[in-house]
Amino acid sequence: MTDTKRFSPSAGWDEVRQLLGRDMALLVAIAGVFFLLPGLILSFRLPPIEDISSLSAVAAVLRPYLPLIFLISLIQMAGQLAIWSLVMATGRLTVGEAIKAALLFLPFYFLINLTGNVIIGLGLLLFILPGIYLATRLAPIGVIAISENIRNPLVAIRRSFTVTTGNAFPIFAFLLIVGIVFLLISMVCSIVFGSIFALLGLDMAVGGIGAALLAVVSGLVSAAGTTVFTLMPVAIYRQLTDAQASQVFS
Repeated sequence: MTDTKRFSPSAGWDEVRQLLGRDMALLVAIAGVFFLLPGLILSFRLPPIEDISSLSAVAAVLRPYLPLIFLISLIQMAGQLAIWSLVMATGRLTVGEAIKAALLFLPFYFLINLTGNVIIGLGLLLFILPGIYLATRLAPIGVIAISENIRNPLVAIRRSFTVTTGNAFPIFAFLLIVGIVFLLISMVCSIVFGSIFALLGLDMAVGGIGAALLAVVSGLVSAAGTTVFTLMPVAIYRQLTDAQASQVFS
């Protein structure tokens, strides 16, 4: 019987940094098209939500924009797949090749992602902790699916549970620590740049130039964070399976 591999958050972060350094230019190109631009479109199109006292009030504001939100979500999913294709495929790929692989796999990943989110959502309804546990066990499901060409959602879920066996807590710590760091970075950037734009006399009201510039800054930080969080499942998968490349183009 083989010993269960143990995930190391510090080694996982080193892997993320290595991937960023190796493919920075290509990752920036993908993040700009699939994360930054869609995020900015959504930011400028959605109206401010003033009443957050109830879910129904929020839903009433967002309901007319659900098709746009769905489209943006698909675009960002394609971006994730393009990054996973880029860093996991054998050989050096162009951005175009990575995007092509992403678009071909997108329908399957949509179903896999939807199934996984439903399972996590049901777990969250059971006193939250089960949902958090399920989220950690399913964290690498996307990179597993495209790397191993798994198109069946149930097979992908089973494979993710196999890969992450005995590692729920270190994976949770990895995701939590990086998530907190990026939340703090986002808050600091919003406060600092918001103050700078206000001191420069720019209009910070909705629709003003200051507010627009702040939205761009927030979009850049968000795109960077999304890129890092897209690479984190790669680090988890590689460390727990010793996988260095996949056959996504075979």
